[in-house]
Amino acid sequence: MTGESAGELKLRLRGLGLSDRAISAAWPRWWSDDAEASASARAELRFGLARRLGLDPTSLLDDREEPRFVWHEAARFKHLSGESEQERAGITSFGRALASVLVSAAPRPSGSIAGTTARTLRQAVLAERPFVALGDLVSLAWAVGIPVVHLRVFPWRQKRMAAMTARVRERWAIMLGKDSSYPATIAFYLAHELGHIALEHVGTDEQIVDLEEEVPALAEDDDEERAADAFALELLTGEPRPTVLPTGPGRVHGRALAHAALQSAEGLEIEPGTLALAFGYSTGDWRTANAALSQIYGSRQPVWIDINAIAWQQLDLDELTPDALDFVNAVLGQTDE
Repeated sequence: MTGESAGELKLRLRGLGLSDRAISAAWPRWWSDDAEASASARAELRFGLARRLGLDPTSLLDDREEPRFVWHEAARFKHLSGESEQERAGITSFGRALASVLVSAAPRPSGSIAGTTARTLRQAVLAERPFVALGDLVSLAWAVGIPVVHLRVFPWRQKRMAAMTARVRERWAIMLGKDSSYPATIAFYLAHELGHIALEHVGTDEQIVDLEEEVPALAEDDDEERAADAFALELLTGEPRPTVLPTGPGRVHGRALAHAALQSAEGLEIEPGTLALAFGYSTGDWRTANAALSQIYGSRQPVWIDINAIAWQQLDLDELTPDALDFVNAVLGQTDE
Protein backbone atom coordinates (compact mmCIF):
# COMPACT_ATOMS: atom_id res chain seq x y z
CA MET A 1 0.00 0.00 0.00
CA THR A 2 1.26 3.49 -0.82
CA GLY A 3 1.23 6.55 1.36
CA GLU A 4 -1.91 8.00 -0.23
CA SER A 5 -3.69 10.39 2.14
CA ALA A 6 -7.38 10.18 3.06
CA GLY A 7 -7.99 13.34 1.03
CA GLU A 8 -6.37 11.79 -2.03
CA LEU A 9 -8.43 8.64 -1.54
CA LYS A 10 -11.62 10.72 -1.50
CA LEU A 11 -10.53 12.35 -4.75
CA ARG A 12 -10.09 8.92 -6.32
CA LEU A 13 -13.58 7.91 -5.21
CA ARG A 14 -15.06 11.16 -6.53
CA GLY A 15 -13.18 10.60 -9.79
CA LEU A 16 -15.07 7.35 -10.14
CA GLY A 17 -18.28 9.40 -10.01
CA LEU A 18 -19.43 8.46 -6.52
CA SER A 19 -21.50 11.11 -4.77
CA ASP A 20 -20.12 12.96 -1.76
CA ARG A 21 -23.08 11.66 0.27
CA ALA A 22 -22.25 8.04 -0.57
CA ILE A 23 -18.59 8.55 0.33
CA SER A 24 -19.53 10.28 3.60
CA ALA A 25 -22.01 7.52 4.49
CA ALA A 26 -19.35 4.85 4.02
CA TRP A 27 -16.54 6.83 5.69
CA PRO A 28 -15.96 5.50 9.25
CA ARG A 29 -16.53 7.76 12.21
CA TRP A 30 -13.35 6.55 13.91
CA TRP A 31 -11.08 8.00 11.21
CA SER A 32 -8.93 10.90 12.38
CA ASP A 33 -5.80 12.78 11.39
CA ASP A 34 -3.87 10.62 13.86
CA ALA A 35 -5.04 7.47 12.05
CA GLU A 36 -3.31 8.74 8.92
CA ALA A 37 0.04 7.82 10.44
CA SER A 38 -0.96 4.17 10.97
CA ALA A 39 -0.52 1.73 8.09
CA SER A 40 -3.01 -0.68 9.64
CA ALA A 41 -5.60 2.10 10.05
CA ARG A 42 -5.16 3.17 6.43
CA ALA A 43 -5.67 -0.42 5.33
CA GLU A 44 -8.75 -0.86 7.54
CA LEU A 45 -10.20 2.36 6.12
CA ARG A 46 -9.90 1.01 2.59
CA PHE A 47 -11.26 -2.44 3.42
CA GLY A 48 -14.25 -0.87 5.17
CA LEU A 49 -15.01 1.50 2.30
CA ALA A 50 -14.78 -1.41 -0.12
CA ARG A 51 -17.30 -3.44 1.90
CA ARG A 52 -19.81 -0.62 2.15
CA LEU A 53 -19.53 0.71 -1.41
CA GLY A 54 -19.19 -2.63 -3.18
CA LEU A 55 -15.64 -1.98 -4.38
CA ASP A 56 -12.71 -4.32 -4.97
CA PRO A 57 -10.45 -3.69 -1.93
CA THR A 58 -7.27 -4.28 -3.93
CA SER A 59 -8.21 -1.33 -6.15
CA LEU A 60 -8.30 0.92 -3.07
CA LEU A 61 -5.06 -0.36 -1.58
CA ASP A 62 -3.05 0.73 -4.63
CA ASP A 63 -3.43 4.43 -5.40
CA ARG A 64 -2.22 3.83 -8.96
CA GLU A 65 -5.46 1.98 -9.73
CA GLU A 66 -8.93 3.29 -10.45
CA PRO A 67 -11.42 1.96 -7.89
CA ARG A 68 -13.39 -0.97 -9.33
CA PHE A 69 -16.90 -2.12 -8.48
CA VAL A 70 -17.19 -5.79 -7.57
CA TRP A 71 -20.68 -6.51 -8.88
CA HIS A 72 -20.84 -5.81 -12.61
CA GLU A 73 -23.30 -8.21 -14.16
CA ALA A 74 -25.37 -9.41 -11.20
CA ALA A 75 -28.33 -7.12 -11.92
CA ARG A 76 -30.97 -6.77 -14.60
CA PHE A 77 -32.01 -3.18 -15.21
CA LYS A 78 -35.52 -2.13 -16.20
CA HIS A 79 -36.41 1.12 -18.01
CA LEU A 80 -32.83 1.89 -19.06
CA SER A 81 -32.34 5.33 -20.60
CA GLY A 82 -28.67 5.67 -21.42
CA GLU A 83 -27.05 4.69 -18.11
CA SER A 84 -23.40 3.75 -18.65
CA GLU A 85 -21.87 0.42 -17.70
CA GLN A 86 -20.05 2.20 -14.86
CA GLU A 87 -23.29 3.70 -13.53
CA ARG A 88 -25.00 0.32 -13.62
CA ALA A 89 -22.06 -1.33 -11.86
CA GLY A 90 -22.14 1.33 -9.14
CA ILE A 91 -25.87 0.94 -8.49
CA THR A 92 -25.54 -2.85 -8.48
CA SER A 93 -22.53 -2.94 -6.15
CA PHE A 94 -23.87 -0.33 -3.72
CA GLY A 95 -27.21 -2.14 -3.55
CA ARG A 96 -25.63 -5.53 -3.03
CA ALA A 97 -23.35 -4.20 -0.28
CA LEU A 98 -26.28 -2.58 1.56
CA ALA A 99 -28.53 -5.62 1.10
CA SER A 100 -25.88 -7.83 2.71
CA VAL A 101 -25.84 -5.57 5.77
CA LEU A 102 -29.63 -5.42 5.98
CA VAL A 103 -30.28 -9.15 5.78
CA SER A 104 -27.61 -9.78 8.42
CA ALA A 105 -29.65 -7.71 10.90
CA ALA A 106 -33.18 -8.55 9.73
CA PRO A 107 -35.39 -11.07 11.56
CA ARG A 108 -35.04 -14.62 10.33
CA PRO A 109 -37.84 -15.44 7.88
CA SER A 110 -40.87 -17.30 9.21
CA GLY A 111 -41.71 -18.37 5.67
CA SER A 112 -41.23 -17.33 2.08
CA ILE A 113 -43.46 -15.68 -0.49
CA ALA A 114 -41.56 -17.26 -3.39
CA GLY A 115 -44.12 -19.10 -5.49
CA THR A 116 -47.07 -17.47 -3.67
CA THR A 117 -49.84 -15.90 -5.74
CA ALA A 118 -50.96 -12.31 -5.44
CA ARG A 119 -54.46 -13.51 -4.59
CA THR A 120 -53.16 -15.57 -1.66
CA LEU A 121 -51.25 -12.62 -0.22
CA ARG A 122 -54.20 -10.31 -0.76
CA GLN A 123 -56.58 -12.67 1.04
CA ALA A 124 -54.14 -12.93 3.96
CA VAL A 125 -54.12 -9.14 4.36
CA LEU A 126 -57.88 -8.76 3.88
CA ALA A 127 -58.51 -11.28 6.65
CA GLU A 128 -57.53 -8.51 9.07
CA ARG A 129 -57.63 -5.26 7.09
CA PRO A 130 -60.30 -3.47 4.98
CA PHE A 131 -57.91 -3.16 2.01
CA VAL A 132 -54.25 -3.58 1.12
CA ALA A 133 -52.30 -0.42 2.01
CA LEU A 134 -48.62 0.45 2.05
CA GLY A 135 -48.22 -0.31 5.76
CA ASP A 136 -49.70 -3.77 5.22
CA LEU A 137 -47.15 -4.53 2.50
CA VAL A 138 -44.26 -3.31 4.64
CA SER A 139 -45.45 -5.46 7.56
CA LEU A 140 -45.90 -8.46 5.27
CA ALA A 141 -42.37 -8.15 3.92
CA TRP A 142 -40.74 -7.89 7.33
CA ALA A 143 -42.86 -10.81 8.60
CA VAL A 144 -41.24 -13.10 6.04
CA GLY A 145 -37.74 -11.74 6.68
CA ILE A 146 -37.52 -9.28 3.77
CA PRO A 147 -36.12 -5.93 4.95
CA VAL A 148 -37.71 -2.91 3.26
CA VAL A 149 -35.91 0.43 3.38
CA HIS A 150 -36.14 3.74 1.55
CA LEU A 151 -32.73 5.02 0.48
CA ARG A 152 -31.73 8.58 1.30
CA VAL A 153 -28.22 8.17 -0.12
CA PHE A 154 -27.40 6.91 -3.63
CA PRO A 155 -24.08 6.06 -5.24
CA TRP A 156 -24.42 8.71 -7.96
CA ARG A 157 -25.40 12.36 -7.78
CA GLN A 158 -28.58 11.58 -9.73
CA LYS A 159 -30.37 8.67 -8.12
CA ARG A 160 -32.46 7.44 -11.10
CA MET A 161 -33.58 4.39 -9.11
CA ALA A 162 -37.22 3.75 -8.25
CA ALA A 163 -36.67 0.42 -6.49
CA MET A 164 -34.29 -2.51 -6.27
CA THR A 165 -34.68 -6.09 -5.11
CA ALA A 166 -31.48 -7.92 -4.18
CA ARG A 167 -31.11 -11.56 -3.27
CA VAL A 168 -28.27 -12.49 -0.94
CA ARG A 169 -28.08 -16.28 -0.94
CA GLU A 170 -31.59 -17.31 0.20
CA ARG A 171 -32.63 -13.90 1.56
CA TRP A 172 -34.06 -10.85 -0.19
CA ALA A 173 -33.96 -7.13 0.51
CA ILE A 174 -36.05 -4.39 -1.08
CA MET A 175 -34.58 -0.91 -1.40
CA LEU A 176 -36.95 1.84 -2.50
CA GLY A 177 -35.77 5.05 -4.12
CA LYS A 178 -38.91 6.72 -5.48
CA ASP A 179 -39.91 9.75 -3.42
CA SER A 180 -43.56 10.55 -2.80
CA SER A 181 -45.86 12.04 -0.20
CA TYR A 182 -48.61 9.65 -1.33
CA PRO A 183 -48.49 6.13 0.20
CA ALA A 184 -50.38 4.56 -2.72
CA THR A 185 -47.63 5.48 -5.16
CA ILE A 186 -44.96 3.75 -3.09
CA ALA A 187 -47.33 0.84 -2.38
CA PHE A 188 -47.38 0.08 -6.10
CA TYR A 189 -43.57 0.05 -6.31
CA LEU A 190 -43.29 -2.16 -3.22
CA ALA A 191 -45.98 -4.56 -4.46
CA HIS A 192 -44.13 -4.71 -7.79
CA GLU A 193 -40.88 -5.70 -6.03
CA LEU A 194 -42.72 -8.29 -3.95
CA GLY A 195 -44.02 -9.59 -7.26
CA HIS A 196 -40.47 -10.10 -8.53
CA ILE A 197 -39.75 -12.20 -5.43
CA ALA A 198 -43.00 -14.18 -5.48
CA LEU A 199 -42.64 -14.86 -9.21
CA GLU A 200 -39.05 -16.00 -8.61
CA HIS A 201 -37.51 -13.52 -11.02
CA VAL A 202 -34.46 -12.94 -8.78
CA GLY A 203 -31.93 -15.76 -8.74
CA THR A 204 -29.38 -16.39 -6.01
CA ASP A 205 -27.07 -13.37 -5.62
CA GLU A 206 -28.92 -11.49 -8.37
CA GLN A 207 -30.67 -8.12 -8.40
CA ILE A 208 -33.44 -6.41 -10.32
CA VAL A 209 -33.21 -2.64 -10.54
CA ASP A 210 -36.27 -0.67 -11.62
CA LEU A 211 -35.11 2.74 -12.77
CA GLU A 212 -37.31 5.76 -12.19
CA GLU A 213 -39.97 7.04 -14.56
CA GLU A 214 -42.11 10.16 -14.31
CA VAL A 215 -45.18 8.08 -13.41
CA PRO A 216 -45.42 4.35 -12.54
CA ALA A 217 -46.39 3.30 -16.05
CA LEU A 218 -47.33 -0.28 -16.84
CA ALA A 219 -44.67 -2.16 -18.79
CA GLU A 220 -45.54 -3.29 -22.29
CA ASP A 221 -42.36 -4.85 -23.67
CA ASP A 222 -40.77 -6.80 -20.80
CA ASP A 223 -42.28 -10.11 -19.70
CA GLU A 224 -40.92 -9.88 -16.15
CA GLU A 225 -42.11 -6.31 -15.75
CA ARG A 226 -45.56 -7.12 -17.12
CA ALA A 227 -45.85 -10.05 -14.73
CA ALA A 228 -44.67 -7.98 -11.73
CA ASP A 229 -47.08 -5.17 -12.66
CA ALA A 230 -49.98 -7.61 -12.89
CA PHE A 231 -48.99 -9.16 -9.56
CA ALA A 232 -48.83 -5.74 -7.91
CA LEU A 233 -52.21 -4.65 -9.24
CA GLU A 234 -53.89 -7.92 -8.26
CA LEU A 235 -52.40 -7.69 -4.78
CA LEU A 236 -53.62 -4.12 -4.37
CA THR A 237 -56.97 -4.29 -6.19
CA GLY A 238 -57.91 -7.92 -6.76
CA GLU A 239 -57.54 -7.54 -10.53
CA PRO A 240 -54.33 -7.80 -12.60
CA ARG A 241 -55.56 -5.02 -14.90
CA PRO A 242 -58.16 -2.93 -13.04
CA THR A 243 -60.17 -0.32 -14.89
CA VAL A 244 -61.53 2.77 -13.14
CA LEU A 245 -63.47 5.12 -15.42
CA PRO A 246 -65.76 8.10 -14.81
CA THR A 247 -69.44 7.18 -14.49
CA GLY A 248 -70.95 10.46 -15.62
CA PRO A 249 -70.55 12.93 -18.50
CA GLY A 250 -67.92 15.64 -18.45
CA ARG A 251 -64.45 15.81 -16.97
CA VAL A 252 -63.92 14.41 -13.48
CA HIS A 253 -62.21 16.77 -11.06
CA GLY A 254 -59.78 15.78 -8.33
CA ARG A 255 -62.11 16.56 -5.45
CA ALA A 256 -64.91 14.44 -6.95
CA LEU A 257 -62.55 11.54 -7.66
CA ALA A 258 -61.19 11.71 -4.09
CA HIS A 259 -64.72 11.69 -2.67
CA ALA A 260 -65.72 8.70 -4.80
CA ALA A 261 -62.55 6.81 -3.85
CA LEU A 262 -63.03 7.42 -0.13
CA GLN A 263 -66.68 6.39 -0.30
CA SER A 264 -66.00 3.23 -2.31
CA ALA A 265 -62.77 2.00 -0.71
CA GLU A 266 -64.09 -0.42 1.89
CA GLY A 267 -66.83 -1.81 -0.34
CA LEU A 268 -64.33 -2.50 -3.14
CA GLU A 269 -61.57 -3.50 -0.68
CA ILE A 270 -59.19 -1.11 -2.44
CA GLU A 271 -57.24 1.62 -0.66
CA PRO A 272 -58.55 5.08 -1.76
CA GLY A 273 -55.21 6.28 -3.11
CA THR A 274 -54.86 3.08 -5.12
CA LEU A 275 -58.29 3.74 -6.64
CA ALA A 276 -57.09 7.20 -7.69
CA LEU A 277 -53.98 5.69 -9.27
CA ALA A 278 -56.09 3.08 -11.06
CA PHE A 279 -58.09 5.98 -12.53
CA GLY A 280 -54.81 7.49 -13.74
CA TYR A 281 -53.74 4.19 -15.33
CA SER A 282 -57.13 3.71 -16.97
CA THR A 283 -57.59 7.19 -18.39
CA GLY A 284 -54.12 8.67 -18.63
CA ASP A 285 -55.48 11.65 -16.70
CA TRP A 286 -52.70 11.90 -14.14
CA ARG A 287 -53.46 15.51 -13.39
CA THR A 288 -56.84 14.53 -11.93
CA ALA A 289 -55.41 11.43 -10.23
CA ASN A 290 -52.71 13.46 -8.49
CA ALA A 291 -55.21 16.13 -7.47
CA ALA A 292 -57.34 13.39 -5.92
CA LEU A 293 -54.34 11.99 -4.04
CA SER A 294 -53.70 15.38 -2.44
CA GLN A 295 -57.32 15.42 -1.26
CA ILE A 296 -57.29 11.82 -0.03
CA TYR A 297 -54.18 12.14 2.11
CA GLY A 298 -54.59 15.72 3.30
CA SER A 299 -51.38 16.82 4.99
CA ARG A 300 -48.32 15.67 3.09
CA GLN A 301 -45.37 13.90 4.68
CA PRO A 302 -42.62 12.07 2.79
CA VAL A 303 -43.46 8.37 2.81
CA TRP A 304 -39.86 7.35 3.42
CA ILE A 305 -40.01 8.60 7.01
CA ASP A 306 -42.52 5.94 8.09
CA ILE A 307 -40.91 3.16 6.05
CA ASN A 308 -37.50 3.74 7.63
CA ALA A 309 -38.97 4.17 11.10
CA ILE A 310 -40.33 0.63 10.77
CA ALA A 311 -36.96 -0.58 9.52
CA TRP A 312 -35.22 0.76 12.62
CA GLN A 313 -37.76 -1.04 14.81
CA GLN A 314 -37.22 -4.33 12.97
CA LEU A 315 -33.46 -4.40 12.52
CA ASP A 316 -31.42 -6.07 15.26
CA LEU A 317 -28.81 -3.35 15.70
CA ASP A 318 -26.68 -5.60 17.91
CA GLU A 319 -25.92 -7.66 14.79
CA LEU A 320 -24.21 -4.69 13.13
CA THR A 321 -20.66 -3.51 13.65
CA PRO A 322 -20.33 0.17 14.61
CA ASP A 323 -19.18 1.06 11.09
CA ALA A 324 -22.05 -0.87 9.49
CA LEU A 325 -24.51 0.77 11.87
CA ASP A 326 -23.22 4.23 10.96
CA PHE A 327 -23.51 3.33 7.26
CA VAL A 328 -27.12 2.15 7.55
CA ASN A 329 -27.86 5.14 9.77
CA ALA A 330 -26.71 7.51 7.03
CA VAL A 331 -28.28 5.67 4.12
CA LEU A 332 -31.68 5.57 5.85
CA GLY A 333 -31.55 9.27 6.71
CA GLN A 334 -31.38 8.81 10.47
CA THR A 335 -29.78 11.69 12.35
CA ASP A 336 -27.76 11.39 15.52
CA GLU A 337 -29.52 12.14 18.78
